[in-house]
Amino acid sequence: MKCLFLTSSPGYGHTRAAEAIDAALRCRYPDIETQYLDITSLIDPQVSEAIQGGYLRMTAEQPDLYQKLYDLDKNFYRQLAGKIPADNALIEFLAQQQQQFFPEAVERSHFTLPVSYKSLDSALFNTLINSICNREKIPAGRLLLQGLLGLIYNILASRLKKFVNEYAPDFLIATQMYPNALLARSIEKGAITQPVIGVLTDYGTHGLWVRNTTSLYCVSHDEAAESLRRKGIAEDRICVTGIPLMPAFTNIPTQIKAQQDLGLNQQPTILITGGQCGIGVLDTVKRLLDDESLNYQVLVTTSNNTAEKKVLKALALDYPSRFRVFGWCDDISHLICAADVVIGKPGGLTVSETLACGRPFIATCCLGGQEMHNVQFLRERGAGLLVELDQLPQTLREIFSNAERLGDMKRNAYRLGRPNSARELVVEVERILRKKEMAYLEEVSLGEL
Repeated sequence: MKCLFLTSSPGYGHTRAAEAIDAALRCRYPDIETQYLDITSLIDPQVSEAIQGGYLRMTAEQPDLYQKLYDLDKNFYRQLAGKIPADNALIEFLAQQQQQFFPEAVERSHFTLPVSYKSLDSALFNTLINSICNREKIPAGRLLLQGLLGLIYNILASRLKKFVNEYAPDFLIATQMYPNALLARSIEKGAITQPVIGVLTDYGTHGLWVRNTTSLYCVSHDEAAESLRRKGIAEDRICVTGIPLMPAFTNIPTQIKAQQDLGLNQQPTILITGGQCGIGVLDTVKRLLDDESLNYQVLVTTSNNTAEKKVLKALALDYPSRFRVFGWCDDISHLICAADVVIGKPGGLTVSETLACGRPFIATCCLGGQEMHNVQFLRERGAGLLVELDQLPQTLREIFSNAERLGDMKRNAYRLGRPNSARELVVEVERILRKKEMAYLEEVSLGEL
């Protein structure tokens, strides 16, 4: 049996969810063959880097633009499609991104096509940017943009179809909405016939997930399921499994045991995490260490940012009794269990892991979009907060000085946790595969009559 996992960068949460499902599948089927495809790998590397860098830059520097992109804002997408002129904020953002990654292709005064590009992808990418930024100067600019968008979609969908058909999996699992959407046309045309399972890795649903071609949706909680039902997805295509977690979360240690295993003191403890990108970690650490009235043990998981790691390790030497640095994802279940509170960027996987350990989550930054869904989920259920960084020390003082409040937040978190989510998801995958097999046998039987 073969399974293909479809993910998308940046961010590691989608891949981590796929790895958790992979581990659960292997427990049931030791001989299963699996492969991962990040759809950004289907694009020219330079273009892929520009797109991923643009995403991170937009979330950090242009949150309003990012929110419009995530919300499928009508006017924003009309600008991208050339139906109306792009506003200055979008033009400036795209121009800066092009200047950073393709300085040779920048158009300053009038629209012209550069003589040559390194690849078809870079030609399409830069022509698209130039067309958006110079729409009024291009004859039939609106038609050009619409044609470009359609061509780019068709090329990516065709590459994905080719990869799927060459690997020939028995089923596909998409942990991100873009590859799920790209599959739709090939499935409708019968070019891909395998069942597709969509796994939503946040506590909200996005309209881009909604496709008649997705065999099953596995979601985080009941409200997410209800949201899909309101969008027209049938009840029998939705299952509440929780966000898939690694096997370690099914057998977590007590706080005392976790602290002992990690060589920590048994005192109030805070874990700070910013995901793979380390967003917000350094500022949060400095804020807490600078406040000497906070007598807590501070732990942090480092990102892939080498410069940030050096600063954090230097701080650990300055505060040996208060601050410890751990590699990103090293013993993450033990780290969460050792803490009383987890602080950081509210990605779906991080929140799910924290809840599975029965710990409240405090978000100090929120990129909007899916992360706002996650924060809202935590706040409404008394298992977390969204706090401005300058208010964090006071918030922690209030929480730790009120044992009843902290205890309630921990109990609320524990009730929301779904440590067996990956195993539950595998059961649903088996149901879909049995259904497909029965349909095939019935078709064969009818054909013999």
